[in-house]
Amino acid sequence: MRQTQPVALFTMPQSELIKVGFDKHQYLVRDAADLAPRGVDAARLAAFEKLRQDFELLPTDIELDAAKQNATLAKEKAQVQAETQLQAIMGIVGTVHDPRSASYKMFGSAGLANGPEAELYVGLLRVVRVGRAHLADYAAKGLTPAMLDALAASAAEFLERLGQQQDAETARGRAADARILAANALYTELIDLCAVGKALYATTDARKYQDYVVMDTPAPVAAPVVPKA
Repeated sequence: MRQTQPVALFTMPQSELIKVGFDKHQYLVRDAADLAPRGVDAARLAAFEKLRQDFELLPTDIELDAAKQNATLAKEKAQVQAETQLQAIMGIVGTVHDPRSASYKMFGSAGLANGPEAELYVGLLRVVRVGRAHLADYAAKGLTPAMLDALAASAAEFLERLGQQQDAETARGRAADARILAANALYTELIDLCAVGKALYATTDARKYQDYVVMDTPAPVAAPVVPKA
């Protein structure tokens, strides 16, 4: 879990920020000679454009959410496979022992499919371990070492896929934070540069002044709740 989540300093969509940054950079280059005496030199303009280009190269949430969904589907597929194998094994055990008996309950398979994923993994390993230890009791009914080996392999795959799903979720959160931080850096420099442009042309060129205006409407503030008398 992320302890601190960065907050965007702007309200426009991130895609709009990229477009605005591109447009304003064109104006800044156009007016470079006028802006240079005010601290806006070629190096600063290049750094600003790099901020924009680096930001637009970052993966978007759409891409990372798709990766997370694919990881989830792979985990669910591995889970279904393991649960299907588990049912087959416990079906054989059930032909030897009553499901209410201690021998049956020793496998601890009840409720695994509907419980926590970590419990399912541990439970699958337990079924494999108990099955191997008491294989002679169920071999005549069809339980084979290959079935137990297959369940063990499915348990390992399930754990791997579960980890990949969690990694994808974490990567999505970190990438979202990285995009906000990069966007904030771009937006902050955009506003600073445009402030220089507006100050320069405020009284001399209305058209160029307008070129440096950034439209970013603040989010609406919710009305305070007045307690009823």
